[in-house]
Amino acid sequence: MKQLLRTIWRWFVSWNAGIIVAVTVFIAADFRVLPSLLSGMGAMWGVSAVMKRRHRRLAADVPAEEQAYVRSQLCEARALWKRLRRARYRLRSVAMWQTVSRLSAVVDRIIRAVEQKPHQLRLAQPFFLNEWPTAVEMVEKYVYLSQQPVQSADMAEALRKTERLLGELTETAERQLLEVLSSDVWSLQTEAKVLEQSLQQPDRLHLLSAKKGE
Repeated sequence: MKQLLRTIWRWFVSWNAGIIVAVTVFIAADFRVLPSLLSGMGAMWGVSAVMKRRHRRLAADVPAEEQAYVRSQLCEARALWKRLRRARYRLRSVAMWQTVSRLSAVVDRIIRAVEQKPHQLRLAQPFFLNEWPTAVEMVEKYVYLSQQPVQSADMAEALRKTERLLGELTETAERQLLEVLSSDVWSLQTEAKVLEQSLQQPDRLHLLSAKKGE
């Protein structure tokens, strides 16, 4: 939520700064559109860049204890990921290999996303603490049992159930990844909208010029 509020505030400030600069240059440059447009867009992107760097510095100023905790959680998640990768190479079922490969790729993306934005750990932590360790253990037990020379009816049923549950867990991991990326998606949509509006500035400046000409 803090990230979203910061993005809203950043674009609000930069957008208004761009408008003020554009109108000022428009009047000072004898109502010429191109210099006004370029000056306004330059001011908008400049203010946005400065505020973005400042927000990144603020994010880096988190307590050392919190940084250490995030690193430890990611280290544990990555260690489990490596165990899953090793177990995957011992799978004999093509379908299961595809499922585990997909799960591995999705979790890798979640870990990388949290590494880039540690505050997103709060979204991924329930998955890292609950479903993820269970998934790795299930895959390892699945590999062990599937390699046995004989199988009972109960064992075969357990293997089929594991395949189904891991498929469902992969879908859960995909939803978790989308949740972690949701703030980035929203930020991109906001920036695209602001850019679209800024590209429409020539129309407003032309209108101002026409009014001044009257």
